[in-house]
Amino acid sequence: MNDDPFSRRGAALFVSAAALVHNAKTIMAHAKAKRLIAVIKANAYGHGAKWAATVLASQADVHDFAVATVDEGLSVRQVLPKKSDQIVLLGVQNVDLAPVMAENYLAPAVGNLDWLLAARDLLQASERPLPPLRVHLASDTGMGRMGAKTKADLSSMYQFVMGEDAFELAGVFTHFATADDQNQAYYDQQKADFLAQVTALDIDSKYWHVANSGSALFHFDEIPTETIRVGSALYGYNPAYPAKKTDLPLQPVATFKAKIWGVHQLLAGEAVSYGATYVAQEDQWVGTVPIGYADGYHRTLEGMTVLVNGHKERVLGRVTMDQIIVSLSKPVPINTDVILFGQDGQEKISIEELAEYGQSIPHEVLTGIGSRIPRIIEDEQA
Repeated sequence: MNDDPFSRRGAALFVSAAALVHNAKTIMAHAKAKRLIAVIKANAYGHGAKWAATVLASQADVHDFAVATVDEGLSVRQVLPKKSDQIVLLGVQNVDLAPVMAENYLAPAVGNLDWLLAARDLLQASERPLPPLRVHLASDTGMGRMGAKTKADLSSMYQFVMGEDAFELAGVFTHFATADDQNQAYYDQQKADFLAQVTALDIDSKYWHVANSGSALFHFDEIPTETIRVGSALYGYNPAYPAKKTDLPLQPVATFKAKIWGVHQLLAGEAVSYGATYVAQEDQWVGTVPIGYADGYHRTLEGMTVLVNGHKERVLGRVTMDQIIVSLSKPVPINTDVILFGQDGQEKISIEELAEYGQSIPHEVLTGIGSRIPRIIEDEQA
């Protein structure tokens, strides 16, 4: 009996270390960056955070990572040395966990002085000695989520951190809202506001990190890029698709495959799935595939292209919770592979194309691939 995870489940996300390392090196060279903060939040955009951290640290000499939550940080910290590899916590954090962050060398983004004041009191009240809490000061130049809105606000945080033994400055950053679309004026204003703040306060540029994937791809010659903070491009897709094209040779890290577990013939006039939205116009062969919206293959993908034996087929009828029906040009054996996105012979379905068809974005598709889907490493060494 074949009991590998793919055969057992009938679907899997295959991930490539070689592609991940290639993308990290390619985007750094493109942006002329000396340091990469690899964004591996949301389980490395669905690919596997511990796996991605281990691969990038060991094979691409990357030693800075970013996640979204304390628990994500603690999980990644299990595979990274405490002091040599930095883990940044992006977004707002519960100040009550400041001692946990310090003890595990997790560096939170901080957006206001009140958070720092509360954290200092908690750190000083700890019953055991703690290392200084490394912090990244956020400047809100237009994203509207967190951070100092004025030079005075940023100054108060900066001066406080530099004067307190409980803290260590690890970074100062902003996040661009329109780096991957056509609103250049908004981007330029954010850039100007951030640079005005940090230069007025004489904050050393070694602390700055502003280039997200869109900036590193499309604005690398407009902003400081000694340090870049990249997520989507690491995983081999263009976050600006289809608005902006890139010739950068990024490689998709993931391939989403499933298996045909049932083959039968629809007779002319017979319907498929809920709502009977697809009715066969003539006798035709179809395959049943054990994947559905509970696995992240969204209902909006009705009619989407899939690949079977290198040929284009499509999803017939509504996507259900656990199964889809695909067209077949002829009967195929049970356990025949179906490519949901990836390469099959000369044909390819990109994650960008699938996301656009499903009225979504690649980030949402990848992070939505559920826990029922095993992640399988295609190559152990890049």
